Parts: sequence; C-alpha cells; structure tokens
Amino acid sequence: MDDTMTASIAKALSHPARIHILRLLAAQTECRGADVFSELPLAQSTVSQHLGVLKDAGLVSSRSAGNGMVYCLSPGVFDDFIAAVSSIASAAALCNASGRGC
Repeated sequence: MDDTMTASIAKALSHPARIHILRLLAAQTECRGADVFSELPLAQSTVSQHLGVLKDAGLVSSRSAGNGMVYCLSPGVFDDFIAAVSSIASAAALCNASGRGC
C-alpha cells in the first residue's frame, strides 16, 4: 500500500461516526443502508456522506438491493493498512530527546 492510500484510510478513520459505521458493518456480513441510518443519531444525508468517505478510501463496498443499498467491509484493505502502519512503527527510531539528529 502506498503512502497516498495509507493517508486516505487514516483520514477516513479520523471521525467517530465513521468508526461506528465500520463497527456496525464488521458485526455482520452486510448491512442495509436503512439499518446503518437508523443506528446513528445523524441525518441520513450525513451518514451517506460518511459512507461515501469510507467507500472512497476503499474500506467499504456497496451494491444495489431493491430500492436501497447494501454495505459491507472491503476484504483485505484493513490487513494492508495494518501492515503499512506496522512497517512505520517497527522501523521507527527512538526519539532523540537531545534534539540532535534528523
């Protein structure tokens, strides 16, 4: 995963409502949009915007189902993100408190 994709996912994860949506989707194989909307104390348009951010980041997939949409977590994206962040964390040097060095 490149830095741009890693940053996009990190940004998508930066809002509590989006974390809540991801938890809802993680609890089941798929979730109707109406169910997602009813679980959050936000306007439907706001929830739709949050779902759009998650979809743009590649974290959530959707498909049409009758008059609505069905959402699910995208497979593999979280594993790739965790690997990218772990590689940064494992390569991190200890902070030099003296202020010398890069």
